[in-house]
Amino acid sequence: MRVYHLAFCITEARMLVKARAISSALVFKFDGYGFLFRYSTTAATVPTHFIVKYLINSLGFSNEEAISLSAKVTRINSFKNPDLALNFFKQTGFDDAQIKTLVSRSPELLSYDVEKTLKPKLQCLSELGLSGSDLVKVLLRDWKFLDRGLDNCIKSLLSCLKNVLVSDENVVKVIKRSSWLISYNSRGTMEANLNLLRSFGCSNNKIKKFVLRHPTFLKISTKKLEEMLHRVEKEVGVSPDSAMFLHIVGVLTSLNQENVDTKFGIFKSFGWSETDILTMLQKLPYCVGLSETRIQNALTFLMKEVGYKSIYIASRPSLLACSLEKRLIPRYEMWKLVNEKNLIKSRQEFYTVITWPESKFLDKYMLPIKAELPDLYDLFIKRMGK
Repeated sequence: MRVYHLAFCITEARMLVKARAISSALVFKFDGYGFLFRYSTTAATVPTHFIVKYLINSLGFSNEEAISLSAKVTRINSFKNPDLALNFFKQTGFDDAQIKTLVSRSPELLSYDVEKTLKPKLQCLSELGLSGSDLVKVLLRDWKFLDRGLDNCIKSLLSCLKNVLVSDENVVKVIKRSSWLISYNSRGTMEANLNLLRSFGCSNNKIKKFVLRHPTFLKISTKKLEEMLHRVEKEVGVSPDSAMFLHIVGVLTSLNQENVDTKFGIFKSFGWSETDILTMLQKLPYCVGLSETRIQNALTFLMKEVGYKSIYIASRPSLLACSLEKRLIPRYEMWKLVNEKNLIKSRQEFYTVITWPESKFLDKYMLPIKAELPDLYDLFIKRMGK
């Protein structure tokens, strides 16, 4: 015990010396008239020491972690009763581990006034219908929300979202998908982007659906968005009044130009023309959002194994969207074998078979051969995880 006590005292002494060293270093400050005034921060050593002990004893941080976190607290004089904030987070639904995670990101949260700061901000979210574990998850992903101003940021931001998305339910849906929205601090960019879409003739209903699918567009540069809108209209050849216009905008704005060029290059390496790529993009822009590996593997199978031409795939881009392992390859193997053995009189195009839902494929294509080829049927069912 004596050894432990001695070690603890040494640690305490080092902390005090370190705090005083910092205090003596911060000695000068300019006032508005250019005069120099010496000021002391020695009084801050005791609160800092208290913060360290609190982080260790109440939240389970190590001594080193607590010292490091205490250095991030600037509102030392407000750190008087951290239990109030701690208990509030527990009542909100945070468990001990989640509170520790939250504090590790911003220890200053424990100095916030519960009634004036924390409770009103969280109430804005709970009034929308965001509560319980969903609220906890959102705040853990974007704790900066608690640093934003209540009236000049949070309320005006949520009001803007509700005007676009119409219902509280839609606002919650978007926030759960993109938690950064609750701390977004540039309503001007958001409103400019929305107004830009309206200037292109996009209806409020189209914009609502677009925001639900692609909320990140709200924070991109208005200049970049305008350039993309013109490109989709002029280069891709899709009019703003088309149902696909905003879908294409959403996909392309989510990718940087280098990424787009790389993916287009993969298509061209398989012999696709610019017209083929544009046809695919106009019909199903989602395909451009697929990973480079997935595009490469799908084209290898469809063009080299199945034998499809680029123009055929481009006009039926849903082929690229299908899972290679779970749908394309298993069905192709069954389709090819059944046709080779003439097990079914009414032959279907492979593309037709691909578009069928699982239940129809089993009913129309697999059940008829179950009696004759039970092992084949069982193998297919096993591969599909049925």
